[in-house]
Amino acid sequence: MPILLWGVLALAVGLAVLWLKARLAMPPREPLPAGVELPVTPLQRAARLSLGAGLVLAALAAGIVLVHGPEATYADDNVRLFFTVLLIAVLVVLGGPSWVAARAARDPGLLDERDRLILDRAPAIQGMGTILTLAVWTTGLVVHFHGSSVPLFYVILLFWSCLVVHLLGLSVGILVGYRRS
Repeated sequence: MPILLWGVLALAVGLAVLWLKARLAMPPREPLPAGVELPVTPLQRAARLSLGAGLVLAALAAGIVLVHGPEATYADDNVRLFFTVLLIAVLVVLGGPSWVAARAARDPGLLDERDRLILDRAPAIQGMGTILTLAVWTTGLVVHFHGSSVPLFYVILLFWSCLVVHLLGLSVGILVGYRRS
């Protein structure tokens, strides 16, 4: 089976496991009366914004690697610099919910009890996403480079993708928590 098909299959299984883990980690929410909506909190707003913008920037970075190929991306200084700047932007954007949570530690009135409960459970989803990303990369690299040396850029891709998915997992965990609470 071609490596691309294995990668797509591994990604689909990983996303399914991540979603299942998220559903199991969050308690079911009590039904609200008809027509009543809970207000959006600063943490929820930050998670939505960082997830949307972070996915767009991460897709642009992935597109650069897909268009140029990993070896050409690494070999061309301008492309590699643009790729790295995009990844740093992804990290800054996906760090939004972490900054809101850190600011809430100094300002106790910023988060309510629902926010605090969700923040306690969101890292379970974050860690699972990181582990699944490592598993997909490890499997893909072993299958693709069996019997040959691994170019340095693939190891760099491994590092950056795990870091991005780790931060992305917090936003997903927060948003799933709001859907379930």
